[in-house]
Amino acid sequence: MAPHDGIPEEDADSLEDSTHLSRISLRKDANHHRHQAEDIAAPEEDPVSTQRKRMLFLACVCILGNELCERLAFYGLQTNMGLYLKKELGYPADTASQLLQVWKATVYLTPLLGGYLADAVMGRFWVILVFSIIYFVGMLGITLVNLLPQIRPLRDAAPPAGLATTQAVFWVFMYLTALGSGGIKPCVSSFGGDQFKESSARERSWRSSFFNWFYFSINIGALVASTVVVGVQESKGYGVGFGIPTIAFGVAIAMFVSGAAANLYVRVPPEGSPFSRIGRVLRGAFTKRHLSLPADAGQLHNPEPGTEGALPYSMPHTQRMKCLDKAAIKSEAGPQVTLTEVEESKAFFGILPLFLCICIYQMTYDPIFTLLPYPGDAMDRSMGATQVPASSISFANTFGVLFTVVAYDLALVPLMQRLRRPISITWRIGLGFAIQVLALVSAALIEMARYRVVRESGLLERFLAAGPEADPLDPLFTQPMSIWWQAIPYFLLGVSEVFTNIGCMELFYTQVSEGMRSLGASVYLLTVAVGTYLASGLNVMVAAASPHDTWVSNNPLLGHYDWYFWLNAGILVMGLGLYIIVARSCGYTDKWAAAHRKAQACGQGTKAA
Repeated sequence: MAPHDGIPEEDADSLEDSTHLSRISLRKDANHHRHQAEDIAAPEEDPVSTQRKRMLFLACVCILGNELCERLAFYGLQTNMGLYLKKELGYPADTASQLLQVWKATVYLTPLLGGYLADAVMGRFWVILVFSIIYFVGMLGITLVNLLPQIRPLRDAAPPAGLATTQAVFWVFMYLTALGSGGIKPCVSSFGGDQFKESSARERSWRSSFFNWFYFSINIGALVASTVVVGVQESKGYGVGFGIPTIAFGVAIAMFVSGAAANLYVRVPPEGSPFSRIGRVLRGAFTKRHLSLPADAGQLHNPEPGTEGALPYSMPHTQRMKCLDKAAIKSEAGPQVTLTEVEESKAFFGILPLFLCICIYQMTYDPIFTLLPYPGDAMDRSMGATQVPASSISFANTFGVLFTVVAYDLALVPLMQRLRRPISITWRIGLGFAIQVLALVSAALIEMARYRVVRESGLLERFLAAGPEADPLDPLFTQPMSIWWQAIPYFLLGVSEVFTNIGCMELFYTQVSEGMRSLGASVYLLTVAVGTYLASGLNVMVAAASPHDTWVSNNPLLGHYDWYFWLNAGILVMGLGLYIIVARSCGYTDKWAAAHRKAQACGQGTKAA
């Protein structure tokens, strides 16, 4: 895809013009006021003070360090989980894959709860802290399941308490981690974004860079998990292997609390339920549907921020979804809604068309991580005198992310800015779609080559001749093809993530109001949940449609793993086509955001018509 092909011209503007909200610092919160009140109305060109830079740097270090350790814990748990369920808990490959997909989907479903509590009740700081403790308890429980003699799973025999008991206790703690992890997911990136002033052009550019380095930190944690933790799990056992991520998460909590103890953070207080405000807007628009809109939008109900029960921030009027403007008509009929509440509802509804497209992306993202370790476990895993764990090849995904983040942030973005062709969010996301298609195609081609090697080497005939008790993972049946070929789709998937996932992270943060940012992040994370549930459903449907010739076979010498990757590549191509249509019809870079910031800096207020 060439830059800006299939994307509306206005989307080619700088990412700095992509936010819908100009923050008004009317907070009573002491920390928020300390960081922002002194120059909220200053022109965007004003320099950032040395003290402000230092405080912002230290706050970001604590947040990024927390995220790095938390992601090390999460991926230390998830990366080798498919093989753990199969080898230690005795699940068949297809069942293990489905169970893992459902758990992962739940991890990304629970952010709806965390996002609601952060925006409406507790604020992002306290949600992160409380759900981190829940997360830690779950991690500790999983570690103890693999250490306590009575319930510790044994490969050659059932544990003393019985395998069913071990499985039940294990899944209780796994879903406790799903609750804790999902609860903080929508809040950490938004909490980091809150540290930057909306009124400062320089800090807005730093915020965009922060999201890149936030994702960089995620993948440093994932790299350590895939290269170190997985190896410990294979060599020292899962008790020790799960203990390392548990300790890492304890460090994550300590880093986060240390930032609070040093009074570094900006804490945006909750604004009440965003769902209630959306509901009031919809009810108001329906109740006043027969009324006529005034010719001048200034006649709509739009009190000053923080007065007459209004929100402590303001959003300018836009021409989209004009039917919702009727909710702000001054009338005794229906609830009295402010124009800002109408505009933040418009902003939220505006990101929903993208939702389905990203769900398709997330659906086709899952098979590479979920399925490649199964055939990889039977491939040539030698590296010198050692055997590389099949799941450790996923480190190539992390390298893809780390390489692309650095190249994108330090080379590509400055180059495109010098050429006066800044990269738009929509183009960035679409490029990630295309690269993921290449990742799936490469996985399919590798599997086609692997099956050809199995046939031509006579390995399948030798296995069948060995009788029904033969183990396809026995070294006698190691497939003469290096597992390092799998690094290609993992690496391409990492490159794709930098473009699509980080682009979505920034888009779902900047395109909603200050009072809905955790909800916006939750909606983005919900795409992962829905996508993973769809991937699990596709797995079930394919298995049901091919009962006698299973595509995802428990025996990697059999099956049609290549067909499964081709199927997902085809689905993603259709998803890319849908995304281009959405991107052409929905502009996510609104011109009025830049004008609104300039008007605010010049003291012209916040009521832009």
